[in-house]
Amino acid sequence: MTTYRYNAEQWRLIEQAKSCGARRVIIPLTPEQSESERERIEDIELLVREELKHPSNPNPDEHVTRLREAREAAGMTMADVARAASMTRQAILEIESGRNSNPKIGTLRRIANAIGVELRIDIVTTGNTSA
Repeated sequence: MTTYRYNAEQWRLIEQAKSCGARRVIIPLTPEQSESERERIEDIELLVREELKHPSNPNPDEHVTRLREAREAAGMTMADVARAASMTRQAILEIESGRNSNPKIGTLRRIANAIGVELRIDIVTTGNTSA
């Protein structure tokens, strides 16, 4: 369980529940508290996956992997990138986790721009030509 610095409204709800003799109270979290909780859960999931030797994305696409590494190197959370790219955090998570295994190039460019990196895609001749 995470301890938060409650705001005045949250304290009011706690005191109200205590005065009624309630043993439990559900307190709506602020957006900042919610983000902190999501990040804490992601950290726990990562630790569990590492302990079980379960990769979060068994076959990551190179571009997605490099974007995630660039995001982490920039010290940005998924929420930071989502805000900067005008996307949802869930969309970023789906791409980074591999659940969205075929993101559009335009989406990857939006993410790259939000992180402050450039997405480049090369076409290379392999020598196999049919003629």
